[in-house]
Amino acid sequence: MTDLSPAAVPPVRILVAPDSFKGSLDAAQVAERMAAGLLRALPQARIHRLPMADGGEGTAAAVFAALGGEWHRLPVTDANGDASEAPCAVCRSPAIGPFAVLDAASVVGLPQARAAPGARTTRGLGEALRRLHAQGLRTVALGLGGSSTNDAGAGLLAETALDFLDADGAVLSPTFDSLPRAVRAQPRADAAWIGDMRLIALTDVDSPLTGPRGASRVFGGQKGHTDLDRADAVLGAAAGLCEAALGRRTQHLPGAGAAGGLGFALGLLGAELVSGAEFLGQVAELDRRLRACDWVLTGEGRSDAQTLMGKGPGYIAGRARAHGVPVTLLSGAVQGGDALDALFDGCFSIADGPLSLDEAIGRAGPLLEQASYRLARLYASLRAG
Repeated sequence: MTDLSPAAVPPVRILVAPDSFKGSLDAAQVAERMAAGLLRALPQARIHRLPMADGGEGTAAAVFAALGGEWHRLPVTDANGDASEAPCAVCRSPAIGPFAVLDAASVVGLPQARAAPGARTTRGLGEALRRLHAQGLRTVALGLGGSSTNDAGAGLLAETALDFLDADGAVLSPTFDSLPRAVRAQPRADAAWIGDMRLIALTDVDSPLTGPRGASRVFGGQKGHTDLDRADAVLGAAAGLCEAALGRRTQHLPGAGAAGGLGFALGLLGAELVSGAEFLGQVAELDRRLRACDWVLTGEGRSDAQTLMGKGPGYIAGRARAHGVPVTLLSGAVQGGDALDALFDGCFSIADGPLSLDEAIGRAGPLLEQASYRLARLYASLRAG
């Protein structure tokens, strides 16, 4: 039998860099469970935790976990039009200096939405930007995943840069339902402040605003829209008004369709549309961390073909490959076939037998820890041999 005692296995440096297991554990909790299992098998291991996110829910928390900083709460209007507060992290990185990061989902998230789909507003995100500017912050990163809205970001634009006018010249408060009444958009008289800001839109999809892969046809149904062709046409018409008013075209850009068109609106304001996973990797100096480790363990709630399309574990694997570091995937469920197998040095599920989804969610923590322990035992046996 192979000797797996601590003295027999050289100390190993492990980077634990998972995304969240949605519905059960956030990324930091996943990292802790993974680390606990690894340390049971490799008590002398040096483990570095880097919770990941790809622009969806938990992005602000992942950036904060990597960089530290301070949490603030911003008074905003939520998607229902009600007064609310949104958590926002203020961090600092060598690459971009001080910046604020918040999740769009904390303002207009789908689980909190009670208003009818067409009545929801993104105005609160514009309010958040205005408040951060007043506090002296000039760089803001917005994670765009998980929104309940589908208004091409018109509410955000109305709060920051544009007035939407109806046929009588009255200013509208734009939502999806009221957008068809807009016949013109014009720059707001008090919009100069938004030009002072560097905006970074963190996307987890590369969809344009409209068309077969656009915001409405791909994501509109899950937000409650039923006539997706009409929804697509409404966003396209509104986008044309906005582009004419500001003299810039962004509805075709990859990521413009993120969060019901918030990517489009932020792009119109001059934002950089970047992969959320890539942004986190850069500010957390992922490449430096990879050069200093022997093995990477990553994972997410479900791994499939989308993992290869900008999701956190896929990005981690690509960077690990570039540095010649073995990378293993440990997820709640794995259905990716040869493409995932080619990217990772082993793809594993935490399930220890047939499980319902509810059982897997309820037992995610213990299952993660035990599966990580078993993987570490395997790693140790190969390393010792």
